[in-house]
Order: sequence, then structure tokens, then C-alpha cells
Amino acid sequence: MDIVQVIFEVIGQAVTSFTSTLSSAVSGITSMFYVPAGSGETSGHMTFLGVLLLVAAGVGIVYWCFRLIKGLVRRA
Repeated sequence: MDIVQVIFEVIGQAVTSFTSTLSSAVSGITSMFYVPAGSGETSGHMTFLGVLLLVAAGVGIVYWCFRLIKGLVRRA
């Protein structure tokens, strides 16, 4: 085998390993916020932590909009 082929095979294996590790980490983190359909007694639903995250995101967006409007009024 050519040395270049060996190098590209090793790089390909490393990328594949990194991708599978990253995928399992993302699915593990996602399961903290959402339970997919068929995983329990109920079909897909948000966990308590997921609901809290959505509420926090909503409050943050409203606060950001309020500050934006307040800044625009102040400059006018």
C-alpha cells in the first residue's frame, strides 16, 4: 500500500470515530430535554428541564425585546 492511502485511511477512521462520539453526546444531552416517542408510557414529550429551558428562553426573548424598544425610545 502507498503511504498516502494509509494516511487517508487513518484520517478517515479518526473522523468517523469523532463523528460517532459527537453524535452519542448530542443524543445524550437531548434526552435530558425531550423524550422521543416510544421510549416510555407516553409518546414524545418534554421533560421538566426542557420545559424550564423553554420558559427561560421565552423570558429572555421578551426581556431582550423590551430593552431594544426601551433603547430605541430613549434615542428618539
